Amino acid sequence: MVRTGSLFSQLLDSFPDNPLQRSVKAHRAERYRKGFTCWEQFVAMLFCQLAQAHSLGEI
Repeated sequence: MVRTGSLFSQLLDSFPDNPLQRSVKAHRAERYRKGFTCWEQFVAMLFCQLAQAHSLGEI
């Protein structure tokens, strides 16, 4: 049986995380982080865009 990921998972695989991680490290974006990492925030915002949600509370 062939297992394939969801369409959202396949879409996330097309985004390389190296440029994001380099940018996060260069700007020290996670130094005061208390909740989501920058990557998790990106994934949540991408899902929100694709679901056509108007706020994070909708998801």
